Formats: sequence, structure tokens, C-alpha cells
Amino acid sequence: MSKRSVLSTLRLSVPALALGLSLTACADLGQPTVSAELKDAGGKVVGQATFRPEVIGTRASIEVSGLTPGQHALHIHENPKCEPGPDAKGKVIPFGAAGGHFDPGASKNHDHPTTTNDKGHGGDLPMIEVGDDGKGKLNFDTNRVKMSGPTSVLGRSIVIHEGADDYQTDPAGNSGGRVACGVFVAIN
Repeated sequence: MSKRSVLSTLRLSVPALALGLSLTACADLGQPTVSAELKDAGGKVVGQATFRPEVIGTRASIEVSGLTPGQHALHIHENPKCEPGPDAKGKVIPFGAAGGHFDPGASKNHDHPTTTNDKGHGGDLPMIEVGDDGKGKLNFDTNRVKMSGPTSVLGRSIVIHEGADDYQTDPAGNSGGRVACGVFVAIN
């Protein structure tokens, strides 16, 4: 193939690739925005979690208040329930009905939020830092979950734990009890 043929092929391929990427991004933007009202075990609203589609993937925004200062583990859980229920050992705990971590890649492994879904739970999220005033805010982008399809958070719950996540101990990163929970619903 001549240099001229290679250059012509490249010129045709780059716009086609760009068009393909932009069409994929537009398709992702057709997903709904989802939100979960976070409540403590007494039913008091302590925060809000919102996940919305962006060209780069999913943009997550979480705000909380009334929690103890420090880092708190944050996970998407399998079931859309925030009632008491059994943990993995059968003991009834607050928000136990939320079930285990959302694991769309069937990894069966708790891991860091940047790990791919086949290596770690898709529901393993960054930690939220709560200040001395009891308030915390977290914004992050992810490609591990979406609002539709097999990695959808819609119809699942989000849980905040009492302590930090070590991102290695199964099943929940040694993060302690569940202190807040919300169920994702579409808001548009």
C-alpha cells in the first residue's frame, strides 16, 4: 500500500471513529438521572445521592449531614430496600435488606473503586469524608455503573457505613455497621 493510500485510509478512519464515539456518548446520555434520599436507621433524612449520565460515564454527587466525623465507606447494594434484615451471617442489622454489594461482573471480591467490574464489586465506591460539623460532600466520575443495562444502579440501594473502607476485606472492607441507606429512583 502506498503512503498516499495509508494517509487516505487514516483520514477516513479518524472521522468515522470520532463519529462512533460521539454516537456512543449520545446513547449514554439518554439514560435517566437517578437519585436516592439517604436516611438513618430512625428514618431521618441525612443526605442525597444523585447519579447522572455524562459523556465521560456517570457523574455521582453525594451530600450528607449528621454523621460522625471521618471517612465513611460508601457502597451500592444489590436490593432496593433499606429495612432491617439479615447480614451474611444471618444476624438482623439496620439496612440488612439491602443485601450485599452490587457485583455486576460476578467478581465475588471487594476491591478499590477503580478496579474493573470483573476484578471487584461494581458497587465499591470512593469514601465520603465527613467534617467536624457532621457534613460531607463527594463528587466523582465512574464507568463502572450506569443508570440502565446490566450495570444499572436504578432499583438498587446505596449504603453509608460507620467507618472507613480498607478496599480489601470481604465482604465490606471492614467498614463497620450500616448508618444510612437510600433507594435509587429515576428523577427524569
